[in-house]
Formats: sequence, structure tokens, C-alpha cells
Amino acid sequence: MANFQTHFNVAAFVSGLGAGTMYYSGLVDKPDATLLFVGGIIGGILPDIDSDNSTPTKIMQYIFANLISFFILFKYIGMYPILNLALIWIISFMGVMLLFHFFNKLTTHRGMFHSIPAGFIFWFSFSLLFYYIFKFNYLISWYFGMFVFLGFITHLILDEIYSVDLSGARMKKSFGTALKLWNKDTKSVLIFYLLAILLFMAMPYKKAFYNSFSKFDIITTYYKLLREYKR
Repeated sequence: MANFQTHFNVAAFVSGLGAGTMYYSGLVDKPDATLLFVGGIIGGILPDIDSDNSTPTKIMQYIFANLISFFILFKYIGMYPILNLALIWIISFMGVMLLFHFFNKLTTHRGMFHSIPAGFIFWFSFSLLFYYIFKFNYLISWYFGMFVFLGFITHLILDEIYSVDLSGARMKKSFGTALKLWNKDTKSVLIFYLLAILLFMAMPYKKAFYNSFSKFDIITTYYKLLREYKR
């Protein structure tokens, strides 16, 4: 499979291209495009959240814990004094790390968290988190989750590419274990699909999200990008 650095770099490239496209198409402004770029990187390393406690995994979990703690803290800035905010940060960070601990105990690497349904679960989960908890605009919440999904799928595709041994012209045993719709554990498959459906049903302003792309013209967008590049 691809290593942490490869996943990070490719996710950064894909999400950067996507965020630039969103910006030049007029769907988002620069600060929101930057936020979407971060979302794509998060999605790009998210599937390995269920791996063993290797150094890259620990680093990734610390990054997630700090990001989530920051968003929680940001919600309360201006409402409480600095010592209270510090306490909120510490409690948030420790809570997220505790969740990671139990998560690692209950999951196995390359299980259903390495699947397309899991990508949709993370899309909808992040969007709902941003909209209902962090109070972001509904479209930005939709877009952020979408970029998490984009990075997530990019990760799975990379894993499948690295499962092909071109020099030996053969498929490795890991082929088909990343970019999948189900596995042999029927119970977990049903849970993942049910959770994805329930989360999608909870998503706000679905029609408005679809309509936001009604005037999206990728040819015109990349023409603008090309003109900016020539300048």
C-alpha cells in the first residue's frame, strides 16, 4: 500500500486542484477554498485511522484531535475567559484521543472503514458536524464533507494502485481490500449502509446543494485558471 507521505501529498494535490476549481467557478471565496483544501487532506489520511499504532497513525490522530479541539474552541472564543477556553481545549483533546483509543480496539485495518460506504459516512458526518455544531453555512458544510470524501476516495484508489505489482505483472493479496462496497462481514456491511442512509437523511438543504452546481461550467473555470497561470 502507499505510505503516509504519498497519501498526504496526493491528497494535497487533488484537494488543491478541487479547491481551486471551486474558487474560480465562483462557488466559494478564498478562505472557504482554503478550508476545503484542508478537508481534502483530512480525507486523504482518514482511511488509515483504523491501522495499528504506527508513528504516522499516532501523528495523524494528534492532528485530528487538535483540529477538532480547535473548531470546538473557536465556537466559544469571546464567550469565556482564557482559562476556561484552555480547559475546553484540554477536555476536547483528551476526549478525542480517548475515542481513538477505543476505536483502535474495536476495528481492524482494511475492514469496512476502508470502503466507499465509509467515505459517504465521513462526508455526511463532517457536514453535519460543521453545520449543527460549528455553525458553518450549510453549503460550506456540504462542500467540506464532499472534499473529505474526495480525499478519502483518493486514498482508496492509491491503495488499489499500489496493490498492483507492475514489475511482476501480478495482483498482490491486498488488491480489492480498499476500494470496495462490502466485505465478508455481513453485519458490519449492513451497519455501514444503514448509518450512511440515516446520516444522508439528516443532511440539511439537499436541494440547495444540488442546485449550487447547476451553473457550474468546468471548461470556463479551467479557462480562467489558465489565464491566471499565464499572468
